[in-house]
Amino acid sequence: MPSKKPQEKTAPKYVEENGIEAHIIADMLRIESITAELREFKEDTKARLNKLEGWIVAIVGVTVTTLIATVGGLLVRVLS
Repeated sequence: MPSKKPQEKTAPKYVEENGIEAHIIADMLRIESITAELREFKEDTKARLNKLEGWIVAIVGVTVTTLIATVGGLLVRVLS
């Protein structure tokens, strides 16, 4: 009985393919593009959060000022 060797199917390895340099350069360009987009997102988000922080400080300031004025007015009416 002849022994049959199972034929092994092997996928070509990435390193052994032709043009590995081109693949590396393309990957580096993709990484650079993603890094630039992340940097831009970070700057945009920081600007938006700074604007939001300004609004929150203004709202809290107006609320506290109104509360103090209301309590002061009530105290003046009660003590008079």
